[in-house]
Amino acid sequence: MKNISRLVRAQRKKLGLTIEQLAEQAGVSVSLLSRVERGDVDNISIKKLTEIGDALGLTLADFFAADQFADINTLALLNYLKTLPEAKRQQISAALLTLLQSFE
Repeated sequence: MKNISRLVRAQRKKLGLTIEQLAEQAGVSVSLLSRVERGDVDNISIKKLTEIGDALGLTLADFFAADQFADINTLALLNYLKTLPEAKRQQISAALLTLLQSFE
């Protein structure tokens, strides 16, 4: 639940949404959303989590990413790479690795 809380709050802020605006877009209560962001929800339905994710532009799988990939920017990069054709994805990945290695 910690990753879910962190992602919801970070993405909401990145999009410049208030809790009230996100709750309205997701069709959930402000109270539920507030509890989700605080990590006070032990059990949330897949439907509600999907609705929150849809409003934030996140997939259900994003909420369950491994801890090391569970920040907004890393998820955005991975999701972008997933949309590319394989050859283009390999080309961009190689270029990114080259760039990153130049900073070492």
